[in-house]
Amino acid sequence: MTNQIQKTKWLTIIGCGTEGYNGLSQKAKETIETASYLFGSTRQLSLIEEDKSPNAIREIWPSPMMPRIEALAEQKPNNTVIIASGDPQCWGIGQHFSAHLNKEEFECVPSVSILTRTANIMHWPTATTPSISLCSQPLETLSLYFQQNQKVILLSAGKDTPEEVGQFLTEKGFGHSKITVLENLGNETESIKSANADNISAIAPFSTLNSLAIHLKTNDQTTSLSCHPGLPDNSFEHDGQMTKQNMRAITLAHLRPNPGELLWDIGSGSGSIAIEWLRAGTLFLGTPCKAIGFEKNQTRLERAQKNANNLGVPHLELILGNAEENILKAEAPDAIFIGGGITTPELLDNALNALKPGGRMVANTVTIEGAAKLIQNYKSHGGALSQIAMSNADPVGHFHGMRPQMSITQWVFKKSAKVQQK
Repeated sequence: MTNQIQKTKWLTIIGCGTEGYNGLSQKAKETIETASYLFGSTRQLSLIEEDKSPNAIREIWPSPMMPRIEALAEQKPNNTVIIASGDPQCWGIGQHFSAHLNKEEFECVPSVSILTRTANIMHWPTATTPSISLCSQPLETLSLYFQQNQKVILLSAGKDTPEEVGQFLTEKGFGHSKITVLENLGNETESIKSANADNISAIAPFSTLNSLAIHLKTNDQTTSLSCHPGLPDNSFEHDGQMTKQNMRAITLAHLRPNPGELLWDIGSGSGSIAIEWLRAGTLFLGTPCKAIGFEKNQTRLERAQKNANNLGVPHLELILGNAEENILKAEAPDAIFIGGGITTPELLDNALNALKPGGRMVANTVTIEGAAKLIQNYKSHGGALSQIAMSNADPVGHFHGMRPQMSITQWVFKKSAKVQQK
């Protein structure tokens, strides 16, 4: 097996810290010295003196770099070395090649990552401390972790990041959060300084190479938002057409998000179901959940995207138009929620056909016509059919009474995991 790996491997990704070449392992040094091609950013390549790789053709990554990565994965030039930062698989370039190559084709040689250095300086356990890289994720992703006393490590995109983060946290009601900025970790210019988010400019300026350790603290008026399903209704902008808090929690309990799974949210409206699906997926270490929202109303689609941004899941995919047509062109889902358009001809049938074996479908309706359609499908396919009624306390003169909401008919179905042979 070892000989086979040696024959097929054409790429080595070497993690390099701020110590440069002298901080690398002997294996990493020998690989660099015999490289035919050497790739990296301007900063990363500057850490390796040219006489350390005398025969290598050097190339600086273009911007954007993904097209070049994809071309490199296709061309497979032998004896290629990529200089990466720290641990290539920790928010690094290694994850991109893992998506394009077989593991026998390349090898990663890590050094200590900025994330590991930051966590150890702060005495925060790396196994349980969430992290975000602003080199590959939007700042809005930080909203996922807006819980009192949550700790987050953020890998910066540059010297302006600390002040951008401080402003963002302050605007969101987390101005009391403590931000520790760790600069140039591992070399002689290393610096560590702290300030509250609403006073971060007091410790500016910052080095280009920095990381942030954030201890989140809310002000008295800000509510922490859990990643467990059932956010308050006022967490979303909506026009009244949305799955309300209690019903949303029930629906997500039946949809059961799992790592890496894709949800179709048909009749997405405010996006509340898809957004809570994605937020729940962040509780999994590893592969995040995915979601596609189908919405025919432009205003609602734009509102759903704004909600997704505000609640830390800007990667929600939204498709405008008729769902019964658009689902025919979409990636097959692991779970489907239908909150609108249940009576649309062929919509339910097409959705069921697209659902992966073992997948779950939940459909909710408040109309008699929609209920009739769900009863029909319950009789044809089985599953579970429920009518859910809720009441809330409401003033009645000097007293209070329970005012009922419209009852909801819900059909829950799990597709057989067995693939039917034709």
